[in-house]
Amino acid sequence: MTTSALRMPISTAARKGVSAVAASAAEHRVVLTSLGRPVAVVDSAERLDEDLRRLREGTRAVVDAYASAAADREPRRSLAELCDRLGLDERAVRERAAALRDGA
Repeated sequence: MTTSALRMPISTAARKGVSAVAASAAEHRVVLTSLGRPVAVVDSAERLDEDLRRLREGTRAVVDAYASAAADREPRRSLAELCDRLGLDERAVRERAAALRDGA
């Protein structure tokens, strides 16, 4: 399987039909476009599963590395310091955390 993406206008995809677009997606990711702008992606289930697996592995590695580094540090950083260092909006992080606590 190649990893390059095939750009295809939606009108072409409609003419070819779902089966042809799905067959193309088995070979490479298909980016459907409208007026030259990407609007949707058709991809194989196998490639999506592999991408998700790699993303989870990467996430786990980053979390493990950060947890290890944080455990080795004497002073604990505040959320404000951490958000500032990562370029995140502290208010947005707190709102998201509250939403997750509330089950949203």
